Amino acid sequence: MQQPLSEEWMTAPAAYDEPLVKAVNPVFRDYLPANEARRMGNIMKRALVTALKVLADTGTEHPDAIVTGTSLGCLDYTERFLDAMVENGEQTLSPTFFMQSTHNTVGSALGIYTKTHGYNVTYSHGCVSFELSLLDAWMQLQTGNAQTALVGGHDEMVESYFDLLRKTGYVGLPGMVPCSEVAMSMLLTTDSGKDHLCELAGIRVCNSPTMADLQALTDEMLAEAGMERAAVSAVMTGINGNPDNDQCYREVADALFPDMPLIRYKHLFGENHTVSALGTYAAAQLLKQNSIPAFMYDERRPQRCGSLSGLLLINQMKGREYAFTLLRRP
Repeated sequence: MQQPLSEEWMTAPAAYDEPLVKAVNPVFRDYLPANEARRMGNIMKRALVTALKVLADTGTEHPDAIVTGTSLGCLDYTERFLDAMVENGEQTLSPTFFMQSTHNTVGSALGIYTKTHGYNVTYSHGCVSFELSLLDAWMQLQTGNAQTALVGGHDEMVESYFDLLRKTGYVGLPGMVPCSEVAMSMLLTTDSGKDHLCELAGIRVCNSPTMADLQALTDEMLAEAGMERAAVSAVMTGINGNPDNDQCYREVADALFPDMPLIRYKHLFGENHTVSALGTYAAAQLLKQNSIPAFMYDERRPQRCGSLSGLLLINQMKGREYAFTLLRRP
């Protein structure tokens, strides 16, 4: 929804009224040879461009690990392959759509392009796909199995699947943010350099927790990070205009963080299964800039932040799947 490979959203965010907004593609030829790019779907090209850019910006040639989160995988090519099967009676099918229709296509392409032959895993677990990827990469670094890990969150949307999601009430409701696509790559490293956006201080993923479970999870994560609750400057939620979705976030925020400022991001990046990857990216940028734009604050909480020390991100799906990510300034 926002301009690609740019932080313009922090000062001049784009706004849309359409129920479905496709990603704004970068100029692919600036990063990929034209003869190779024409054989790839958009999700793969976007993933490669974001990954190659972050590797170039960090001076990393071969990451030790590649961990990818995607809920729907290469949905466009999956649909094209299935349509071709029906139209051609399962005869004379082009192999291209099949080869590039699997969920781990993106991760394998990143491995090929970066010539990384080490740890390469793809997570496809609905709305917590990205957080599980981040958790896996974090553990690889903590255990010494890797010093650098390329982590990404990538998903695309097609009209037919959007119509199904709209019928279920997941997207497309009046007053709700648009349905969108996501392509985000980041590099995790054990090197504590000055140019890092932020530090990943903790991450937790849980299923069907009680409020007491979430309280214990938060306290444990803060304790392991050596942080007091007051060190969390604000809580970032996935409020999107859907009453059922927003109620889950508000109940957790009111019960666990009643006195903390709340900020949001989905009005900037839309709603999809892996949009929390962009929420994590946005939080990292806010910590780097040490400021939060006024349009990101939840209007129901009048509090505002001064200097930022840490941000806690909450991601949930239907009150069952929860992921908490703790970031702090390096």
